[in-house]
Amino acid sequence: MGQQQLLLLVIGVILVGLATIVGLEMLQHHFRHDEGDGLLERGLSIATHAVSWKSRNDPFNGGNQSYLELANNGLETLALDSATIRGTYAITAATVNTVEITGVSDRYPDIGIRVYVRGYGIDSSSVSYNGGISL
Repeated sequence: MGQQQLLLLVIGVILVGLATIVGLEMLQHHFRHDEGDGLLERGLSIATHAVSWKSRNDPFNGGNQSYLELANNGLETLALDSATIRGTYAITAATVNTVEITGVSDRYPDIGIRVYVRGYGIDSSSVSYNGGISL
């Protein structure tokens, strides 16, 4: 082989190596954001169950217009699992009119979500990819 052909071969190998590294980094970034989206989806589902529970006036199976009973063992009260394939969830704060739901990924422990409910609606949510949210 000539020197020109060897140079083109080396440059080709280097470019393929760099493209592979960039592709793997993009894939890892996508996996982390997919994990955050999955956690947030479950957190919103828990929030919806909490709002439905609060609106029931049943003394044995409802909140009677208050989230206060969800402060201790809230997910058990709602008959929901605290762990899924994505992560672990908990109701971290509950008052008469507000509830806060937190979820942390099992696969990536630095990814966490919070969903805030005020009254009968979801007020806001946040996702942290740097370990800022924990249980």
